[in-house]
Amino acid sequence: MKSSNKDDGWLTGRLYFNREDKRVIIKRPRSGFGYTMNLGNKWTWIFNIIVVIITVILVSVL
Repeated sequence: MKSSNKDDGWLTGRLYFNREDKRVIIKRPRSGFGYTMNLGNKWTWIFNIIVVIITVILVSVL
């Protein structure tokens, strides 16, 4: 469900945290370009953890 207020969930204008919003990728409204991830969505955290694990494995192997 989308929130009635467009600014609900935005922290400092760059970070987006809204558990009611099911989207993972959010377009930044004020900048006119760019995207951010919804930190209130569990899939965002799963994706970020996987990226960190892959990065640590690659750095330790190389």
